[in-house]
Amino acid sequence: MNYQIENNVYTKDTGIYGKSLFAKKDFKKDELVFVAFGSITKKDSYHTIPISDDLYIDPQEPEGNISQFICHSCEPNLGVKKRSIFVAMRDIKKDEEVTIDYAMIVPRFPDKYAGETWPGWKCKCGKTTCRGKVLGYLDLPKEDKLKYAGYVSDYILEMTEFNK
Repeated sequence: MNYQIENNVYTKDTGIYGKSLFAKKDFKKDELVFVAFGSITKKDSYHTIPISDDLYIDPQEPEGNISQFICHSCEPNLGVKKRSIFVAMRDIKKDEEVTIDYAMIVPRFPDKYAGETWPGWKCKCGKTTCRGKVLGYLDLPKEDKLKYAGYVSDYILEMTEFNK
């Protein structure tokens, strides 16, 4: 199989919160949609995806990497397997926006990232169940943790504080 992210998703401006990823074809539940990739760094930032306590995938490297445009939703249709494999949590239709809940990859959000100005973690997903703010896994309501079972980064699940 010759996998390329561009075969499965494309970017489009949402008109609300910037560019996001959209499905190029229909996907069945649990089907691979894309694999996030990029350089590995020890510097956390707004765009990085944590894969351990001090390692992150930077999807802005290499230039042109569209996996950097994965957006948050309080009603995601993608989940995470291992640390960077994004799969359909339900059937997804062609041209539908593909989103995750950032809590599936981030244990807890800081108030701001070192060296970066960030206006806060207000959610703009517009879903009827929107929580109003983006949360890390540690801060999720129990019902959301149950809903996301099987679709959360191994990095989070392996952290001892989440297994209590």
